[in-house]
Amino acid sequence: MVKAFAKRAVAIGAVAALGFAGAVAPASAADPGVTSNKITIGMTTPLTGPASLGYEFIAPAAEAYFEYVNANGGVNGRDIDLRVYDDQYNPAKTKIGTNQLINRDRIFAMYGALGTPTHSAVVRDLNRRGIPDVFVNTGGASFDNPRRYPMTFPYFPSYIVEAKAMAYYIDRTSSLDRKKRCLMYQDGEFGDDSKKGFKAAGMKFAEEVSYFSGQQLAGLSSQVSTLKSAGCELVVFFGVTSATASLLGEAAKAGFSPTWMVTSVGSDPDVIGGVVGSKRVLNGVYTPNWITPIQDTRNPYVRQMKVIADRAGLPWNFYTYYGINTAYVLAQALDAAGRNLTREGLVEALETESRSFRSAAEVPFRITGSSHQGLTGFYMARYNSDIEAERITNYIMTATSSASGKAKRATFRQPNPTRKLLP
Repeated sequence: MVKAFAKRAVAIGAVAALGFAGAVAPASAADPGVTSNKITIGMTTPLTGPASLGYEFIAPAAEAYFEYVNANGGVNGRDIDLRVYDDQYNPAKTKIGTNQLINRDRIFAMYGALGTPTHSAVVRDLNRRGIPDVFVNTGGASFDNPRRYPMTFPYFPSYIVEAKAMAYYIDRTSSLDRKKRCLMYQDGEFGDDSKKGFKAAGMKFAEEVSYFSGQQLAGLSSQVSTLKSAGCELVVFFGVTSATASLLGEAAKAGFSPTWMVTSVGSDPDVIGGVVGSKRVLNGVYTPNWITPIQDTRNPYVRQMKVIADRAGLPWNFYTYYGINTAYVLAQALDAAGRNLTREGLVEALETESRSFRSAAEVPFRITGSSHQGLTGFYMARYNSDIEAERITNYIMTATSSASGKAKRATFRQPNPTRKLLP
């Protein structure tokens, strides 16, 4: 299923792109990408290449959900047609793919575009053209800026929020707070945002090391050596899953076994097990999370989303789960925009109806005219002996994406899903 999907996406991306051009068009019933029976949306994401590990499942998972919706009448009588461009996590290819989706495929909206450096290359143009840019698939805090990017709407909690939540938990857990703590991060906005969050929380580290995107393919032995030599007892890591796998694998070889706390986007067991050769390296690893644990099949969201994944022949992992979940929220937003679907109407629905959208998230979702934050917090989880990320806090930690302010303790009650998980 995934290989076939990647081939289709590569075929979509094979046509040469036109140059960026055009001004913002007024919203109307004739907005591009909308017909009487179809809504065309676009996505740029790495289906192949060094950064695709795990992420290649998101687009086919979203497509599986949209196919499920289409088979049940669509959204206000329209089918959702997802067009995907494989950008291989390369900003230059993201520009080509985005331009193609706009000019050739005539998309109504961009959805789930993945990556901070990649999406940063096109976000201004999407906003200039007045194209809704919905549920950017990154925790980069810069995308929550409705004054600068009025058409862009994050979904994932920002890395600043995640760092604040980590700091809150470490400060209040004596077994962690007394350890010599160190930070490792991916260069660029990913790592910069984590440092902003920790600084806002007042947390300092005895040692800080970084890696650049793609370096994990050659191994992270030098970073492991630095951390080990520094005597780090708690290592907090902000990086993608392939880098987590390299880091934990190298640490095991070096006999370096601190307590690990890994960012929520970097700890999928199947991916790490496939790289390292065993999932056991995750045993005892802490990771913040915001979604109902994937193994909790008693939860109605998890149960129904797994059914959709199984029917599509997709593996049941975080990326599949995430793709179906955000597709479900997008379908609700499209439904809330009404039968006379326009880009302006979708933006209005997102800014005024977001509180009513259901999802598997266990933290509040915030989108208003003045804030496009998306999800607002985390709970803390830890991988148990069965290598399942088990929730270990009965509370959540919420924060803003501001470079100031700390996380706060809060509670949240997840609403029931809509009937049959349809919008």
